Amino acid sequence: MPTTDKTLRVLVVDDNRDGADSLGLLVEALGNQVHVTYGGTKALEVAAVFRPDVMLVDLVMPDMDGCDLVMHLRQIPAFAQTRIVAVTGYKGEEYKSSAMKAGFDTVLTKPVALTDIKEVLTSVVASDTGQSRRRVKEPASLVAEGRLPIDKARRIRSERKSKTLTQAECEAAICDGIIRFQEEYLGWGLRQVRAHLMKDLLVVRIQGALTPAERQLGKSSSPEKGRDLIKETRRQLLELARPMLESLVHEVLGVKVLGMHHDISTVNGEEIIIFSLVGVPRFG
Repeated sequence: MPTTDKTLRVLVVDDNRDGADSLGLLVEALGNQVHVTYGGTKALEVAAVFRPDVMLVDLVMPDMDGCDLVMHLRQIPAFAQTRIVAVTGYKGEEYKSSAMKAGFDTVLTKPVALTDIKEVLTSVVASDTGQSRRRVKEPASLVAEGRLPIDKARRIRSERKSKTLTQAECEAAICDGIIRFQEEYLGWGLRQVRAHLMKDLLVVRIQGALTPAERQLGKSSSPEKGRDLIKETRRQLLELARPMLESLVHEVLGVKVLGMHHDISTVNGEEIIIFSLVGVPRFG
């Protein structure tokens, strides 16, 4: 039975797969959209695309513990206000103190009581309701500007009978996701991004400049070697971002990515990313 009238996106993070899956099923049964991941390092990638309203995070994990994870997240503007809850089997006060200092909003002890989960979810809905009253721009104006935040795209889709977005909305949501990724994970300033869908192809054009390091790289080698090194460096960055980008495209379009091709102009810095899709997206 749903806890509230609003569906929340909840990310469960725990290296104990059985515990994580059980908690995820419980939260999903309360009427929410849930993603479960089994480690802190992977959770950073998933959170960037999934954009959870709530995160339930185990404190002790081998690859990246909960405190390290939340400290990384709090440094990213998009997660500065996200409700992040520590979930731990340790009852010592020192664990709770460390968690709160790291940036958690609260600490729950395993096994987590259903009433505690409901209380967390309800408080997030109440907080979001207050923030929604202060919205300045409507989704239509955002689409016209070529950017539609993924959380607004989700809301638009959930409110429609067709449960689909228009082509313009899909393209704007993909542009916004790529710009946010560049800002938050690569430290690049705002760049002009344009996305265009052509049947089972998505073409993304990123207007930007070469970084100072790349310009220096081009000067230090022959033109041919400099160009190849710059392209290889950008290709490697894109490969690191590939899971996030493919997840973004899949969520927005409802179609999985079959392949991805990348190229960059070493003259003006324009990048082109071509996603081949397994099928043609359906639009509202």
